[in-house]
Amino acid sequence: KNSILSGFVIEISTAFTVLVASNLSIPVSTTHCKVGSVVAIGRFRSKESVDWSLFRNIIVAWVVTVPVTGGISAGVMALLRLIVL
Repeated sequence: KNSILSGFVIEISTAFTVLVASNLSIPVSTTHCKVGSVVAIGRFRSKESVDWSLFRNIIVAWVVTVPVTGGISAGVMALLRLIVL
């Protein structure tokens, strides 16, 4: 029963965050919102229930994703220009 309640709160808080951000024209990721909700529920339940090193790794992965994918896109574009031209 407790996990059902937690799941409900995670889904509602994610939906609320996305709804508010969308109304404010702020781009958000539902995955980011869901992970944030899961961490918030874990932190609310117990300070020890959140593995902060894992959460840090998730944040680092989110930050690194944009420049890495941008670099890959730029590399593919440069390669295509060499091949086409």
